[in-house]
Amino acid sequence: MEKEFEDFVKLARKALAESPWANMQTVKSYSAQLASEADEVQEAVGKGDSENLKAELGDLFWDTLMVMLIAEKQGWFKPEDSIRSVLEKMKRRKPFLVTGRKVTLEEEERVWTEAKAKEKKL
Repeated sequence: MEKEFEDFVKLARKALAESPWANMQTVKSYSAQLASEADEVQEAVGKGDSENLKAELGDLFWDTLMVMLIAEKQGWFKPEDSIRSVLEKMKRRKPFLVTGRKVTLEEEERVWTEAKAKEKKL
């Protein structure tokens, strides 16, 4: 998957550099595209259509990456910053994934809720 991800990012960067349409987008203008793809993912899930879900998740992943790259172009943050942010968040909300300790469903939900509440206060 590492090679595919690297190729995916390279192609998205190329699209942003060479596509007139992509090059004129802003985070705000592209957000409608992102929302539309999320709706199509939900539709595929609702229908139980795994083939369409596979395609729509790919589209959503593409659009998410494009928004990250556009944000980078606008000087907001780098894609790595967003990835690092979610990694740190998941480590806080699901520490057992790092420690390897077994947890119950109740404990997992409690830790998630507590971590999320703490983050909201910051």
